[in-house]
Amino acid sequence: MPKFKVLRQHLGERMYREGEMRDAAASEVAHLVAAGVLAAPESIPAPDPKPSRARKGTGE
Repeated sequence: MPKFKVLRQHLGERMYREGEMRDAAASEVAHLVAAGVLAAPESIPAPDPKPSRARKGTGE
């Protein structure tokens, strides 16, 4: 099942809060995607990689 990002709080099988991920069949939540409540899986940006930390004490 694809994951959808919750853009606005809504009540489904339970209360979904903004920022959560929701597993659902695309055909069951198509109306929520169209209404802007959920973000479609392909429109969810990939998380940025964590920047590498510079070494301390290099003296430069």
